Amino acid sequence: MYLLIVAAHSLLRWLVLALAAWATLSAIGGARDRRAFTRRARLPGVALSAVADIQLLLGLSLWLVLSPHAVTSAGRSGYWTFFHPLCGLTVVALVHVGSVRIRRKLDDAARWRTAIRFYGAAVAVALVAIPWPFLGTGRPLLPF
Repeated sequence: MYLLIVAAHSLLRWLVLALAAWATLSAIGGARDRRAFTRRARLPGVALSAVADIQLLLGLSLWLVLSPHAVTSAGRSGYWTFFHPLCGLTVVALVHVGSVRIRRKLDDAARWRTAIRFYGAAVAVALVAIPWPFLGTGRPLLPF
């Protein structure tokens, strides 16, 4: 079970990154072209939110229960026990708070700017959270 969840979590990170980049670039294009913020314009953020939530659930199951680095285990690693989960929670918080803030803005330009800020920050934090292979705590880019 552990290996399956780790593989799914590892693969899903690329989808989270791709969707976060899509949401950010879409917001930049919308602001640049002064497009209306329609229901269709919300699609990248909604997709990012859904996939980030699934990624968070997989990560929490690893962090709290399945992983040898789980909070409940004796062999704790600072990166896996604290930094990586904190970054994952931050990405999800940025996406959800950004989504709420976007909906509360009254004009389209402010919505696009808010989307750029929050989704761009989510991309940055997600890039920092990834255990890159060249780091001491790194993992392979693909789980197979």
